[in-house]
Amino acid sequence: MTQEAVIDKKGRVVIPKQLREKLRLRNQTKVRLTLDDGKLIIAKTVTPEEFINKMEGCIKEDTLLPKTNPLDLKRIWEQT
Repeated sequence: MTQEAVIDKKGRVVIPKQLREKLRLRNQTKVRLTLDDGKLIIAKTVTPEEFINKMEGCIKEDTLLPKTNPLDLKRIWEQT
């Protein structure tokens, strides 16, 4: 889905209502801004609780992998 928006003189952009609703962006929702090859990417941030819930079950306790703190994984993921 692609829509256009206008930047005002203070540098603000209004995200169209349809996109806000689809992404569940509400007042005070934190987003991450990334510049990628000349494109500005706006992504909803993931709270530690949301990340842990999404990662639950991905790392099994009976594997030979060392135990990993999900928040450490989130920090690594955010850096990429």
